[in-house]
This record gives sequence, C-alpha cells and structure tokens, in this order.
Amino acid sequence: MKKRLSGLFGNQKGITLLEVMISMLVLAFGVLGLAPMLVVSMFGNSYSNQVTVADAIALDRFEEIKTWPLVSSIPYTETVNNVENIFTRLTQIDDSGSDGSIPAGVYRIEVSVTWTDQEAVP
Repeated sequence: MKKRLSGLFGNQKGITLLEVMISMLVLAFGVLGLAPMLVVSMFGNSYSNQVTVADAIALDRFEEIKTWPLVSSIPYTETVNNVENIFTRLTQIDDSGSDGSIPAGVYRIEVSVTWTDQEAVP
C-alpha cells in the first residue's frame, strides 16, 4: 500500500495551495509598499500644479506692468485677493526716490503670489 500512495504523489506536477498563498502574500506586501509612494506622488502633482498657476499669475501681472507708459505714484503697492479663488497677489513698484538702493531711472517691480494649500499650509 505504501508503494501505491508514493506512486500516486511522487509524479505530482504543479503548485500547491500553500505556495499560491505565499506568493500572494509576497505580492500583497509589494503592492502595499507602493501605496505610500502613490499618495506622495499625488500630493506632489497637486503642489506642482499650484506653483505653476501661481507663476503664471505673477508673470501675467509683470507683463501687464511692462506695458504701462508710466507709473503714477511711487511707491506703488497693490494687493489682490482671491485670484483664481485661492491665490493672493501682491505687486510692489519702487524707484530710487522710495528706495536708495535702486539706481536712478530704474524701477524695481516685485510680484509675489501666496496661497494656502489643501492642507492649510501657507
């Protein structure tokens, strides 16, 4: 009878249920290891998008100021809230009369854009 059982299972080919479960466990740990990386990647993409929009808002304002024939009052300061619903844009123009470190005949134009992201981090 021993010969007969060993003959039946001795030529067995394929994988056992235990091997399948172990391979699934290894695969699950691998996928779980990738999950935090995907979350960080999504937050990074969101932040990059906001930086790109803020850059475009600042550049648009700077290009608009370059077309002005002259600036009426120096120092010039302007703050605009809720640009694109989340951004605040601050524009400041100085010359040698308002800041002695600026050479005569030159304007210093500063455009800064701030916002609070989705996690309330300014």
